[in-house]
Amino acid sequence: MENALSGGQGREENVKAQGVRAPGSDGKFFTKVNGATVKFSDATPKGERILDKAELKPVSDYVLIQLMHNSTRSIGLDETVDLTAEGTEEFRAFKSDRIYRFTLNDHGFEWGVAKITEPELREIGLVRNDEVLVLERDGHDVDLGPADVLDLGQAGTEHLHTGKHLVTVYFENEPREIKRGTYTTEQLKRLFGVQEGYILEVINDEGTLVPLKPGQKTRVKEGMKFYEQVPCGGSS
Repeated sequence: MENALSGGQGREENVKAQGVRAPGSDGKFFTKVNGATVKFSDATPKGERILDKAELKPVSDYVLIQLMHNSTRSIGLDETVDLTAEGTEEFRAFKSDRIYRFTLNDHGFEWGVAKITEPELREIGLVRNDEVLVLERDGHDVDLGPADVLDLGQAGTEHLHTGKHLVTVYFENEPREIKRGTYTTEQLKRLFGVQEGYILEVINDEGTLVPLKPGQKTRVKEGMKFYEQVPCGGSS
């Protein structure tokens, strides 16, 4: 993961309006490749024809990716695409000889280059503005921001899911809605209004109440429970 330029959101309104696709007013069938409209007299061009019409030559140097509602897929040069079918509104083409794969919310995606930005992930995955993209890591998931880039060229398949920007946690059994992320003990104390001199405790994954050490970093999750406690030997 590395920094990169930010971008926009997705194609949700267009997807909702989809159905059987009719030709345009000129009688030609159409789609978009890298944002540019290309038109065909035939409703069922092959992948190589789509690339050729998009002026991407030689076509054998390119990978063609179809953007669909919940996934993307690569289109072979000899593979026929039915432009009257839902989900053929937009394609991306990459000068590449490899296909990279990842999952988002358990849906499979294919891409034509090793690096993909967080805004691109949002766009092709139709991620809402009130959601955050989470890269799954054993024991420590990573929230992606607008300046992040996911490297798909590493060994294995990357897995992502979406989550809420805000999570509900509990302090003294009272719900508190806070931004997801990682906090120091001191930040959590200020956020919850822990009394001066008291310690902050959390119920861990094993169901045990444990004190948070000074300077300790805690990644808050939905439903976490925190309590304040007078230090041992102190008085309330």
